[in-house]
Parts: sequence; structure tokens; C-alpha cells
Amino acid sequence: MVALAGYLCALVSVLFFGSNFADWASATPGARCRIRSGSMPSMRYAFTWAKVVAKYDAGDGMLFQLVLCLGIWITGLCVLLLRGNPAFYPVAMSGGAIWCTGNCMTVYIIRQIGLGPGLVTWGTTALIIGWLTGFFGLFGLPSEQRCLDKPWLNVVGLALAIAALGGSTFIRKTPTPKPLLADGGHTEEPVDPAGRAWERTKGVLAALAAGTCYGLNFLPSTWIQNHVSASSKNGLDYVFNQFCGICATSIVYFLIYCAWRGNKPQVNPEIFLPGFFSGVMWAIAQSCWFVANVELGYSAAFPIILIGPGFVGSLWSVFLFKDLPRNYLVLAAYFALAAASCACIVASRKSTCT
Repeated sequence: MVALAGYLCALVSVLFFGSNFADWASATPGARCRIRSGSMPSMRYAFTWAKVVAKYDAGDGMLFQLVLCLGIWITGLCVLLLRGNPAFYPVAMSGGAIWCTGNCMTVYIIRQIGLGPGLVTWGTTALIIGWLTGFFGLFGLPSEQRCLDKPWLNVVGLALAIAALGGSTFIRKTPTPKPLLADGGHTEEPVDPAGRAWERTKGVLAALAAGTCYGLNFLPSTWIQNHVSASSKNGLDYVFNQFCGICATSIVYFLIYCAWRGNKPQVNPEIFLPGFFSGVMWAIAQSCWFVANVELGYSAAFPIILIGPGFVGSLWSVFLFKDLPRNYLVLAAYFALAAASCACIVASRKSTCT
């Protein structure tokens, strides 16, 4: 029953992570998405907000991230109250700062390489970083090799994850015309093939950097659990700590951005509600990840939750946004590699580990 709860939380986390960043980067200013009230159950309502985000121009993404992080913090506050106000560890806030740094790159990544490839690239990178940290006991954490029944199978899983990462760069997004500038009304010149290749390269590099941040965002909380004797072993008790770090860092980055823009940030007031609810969706997914970590262990939760959103995101791109045409063989190869990687990593673990 405990394992079932962990797998259910992992499933919810995968669905919400793969859906909360719909391809709003290709939207045009002033686009509308009307929702009929009272016609959707709660789960469909949550995913509808992802579709709403797909209909609005998020600009350069900085305002969207700020509003997103406000939704994250509010959700974290609810978790704090439900948990009965557990101890607060300021060090755990650094995990939120790490995550927020990676998230600043999200809009740029999606615009350059697409929603599905972005999720695949940063998700697989985070898996590799998490594997290295756990397998070798990096950053002061205990090595997980004592929990491996078949270490060679674990290494095979890592190799398959790397192969999936490499293959994901061949999944190409359909170019979309950029929206008219609000103050000029001029369109940009078409990008030549060489320039487009360079833009894709920068997008992949940004996804790798973001994935590194995502792979390390649990490190401060895990370090506290392993080094502070009186610390709680329940992962939910660190949710609010991390979310405070996310919100604070987002505010700092937004102020820096405003200064860099000469106090003229790109603002689309229509993004506030979609951004806030997208943050709530992400926070629910992250909170479920904390639960899955406790019930399943990092060796099972990390592969499932980091590889899974690539499936969901690519399906959104293929069937809803239709921005990944003629890539079905590449997508199928990625799905096979990712699934095999996940299976190998999970199967390599011992049934019990103390």
C-alpha cells in the first residue's frame, strides 16, 4: 500500500510536470482562450490552465516566472499548514534558489528547441546529475551503492539515459512566426539555417544548464536529513523551505531584470491568472515528488519523475500543438530508450535497503 501511494504520487507528478508548461512561447499577443465555467472536473480544470497559458504571450518570461513562483509559494504555505508548522531550515532555501536559476531559462529553451525536446533534455540531464550524486555519494551524501543488487544494470540504465539525451536533440520544432512587437509593429528578418543551428545549440546548452540545476535542487534538503540528527525524515517538511527559496530568488531576479530593462519590463496583464495556476500545478507536482522520494526512494522516484515528463510533453507537442511533425521515429526511439533506462535503474535496486 505504501509503494502504491508512492507510485500514484509519482504519476501525478509526471502528469503535472509534463503539462504545466504548455507551448505559450509560440502564442501571439492578445490571443484568447475562453473556458466555459462549470463544465470540467478538477483534474481537467488544472490541465486547462496549461492550455490557457498556451494562448497568451509570456514575453521574455520573467514576469511569468514571478507570478508562477507566487503560486508555488502559496501552495507551499498550504503544505506547511497541513504539516503542522514543522521546523524551518534556511539552508534548504538554497535548493529553491538553485531551481529558480534553472527555471529562468525555461522560456528561452522552449522557444529554441520546443516543449518536448526541452523537457527531455533538462529532465535527462537532471537524472544523470542525480545518479552521479547518489551512486558516488557526492556533496557529502551517503553512497547508494550499498542499495544496489545489480550495479552493472544501474550503469546500463545511465548509459541509456545518456543515449536518450543525445537523441532528443534531433527532435525539431516547427518554426513559428514571432509576434509583432507592441511598440514597433515590425517583424524580425527570417533566420538563416546557420543562424538557426546556432540558436538550437544555445537552446540545448541552456537546457543542459537548467537540467543541472533541477538535478541538484533536492540536495540541501537531503543533506539536512542525513547530517542533522533532529531533522525530520518526512520530505514534505522541507517543501515550504524550498518554496520560500524559489519565491525569494524569483523576486531578486525580477528586480535585476527590471533594472537591466531600465524599469521597462515586458508586461502582459493577461498572464497573471494562468501564470499563478501554472505555479500551483508545478507545486503540486513537486510536493508529490517529495512524497514519492519518501515512499519509493530517490533511485526509483528520480528516474520515473524525471524521464516521465518527456513522454507527456512530447505528446502535447505532437497531438495538441502540432509543432513536432515528421519526428515520430525519433520520438519512438526516445520513448524506448527512456523507458528502458527507467526500468534498468529501478530493477538494479535491492528490494530493501537499510
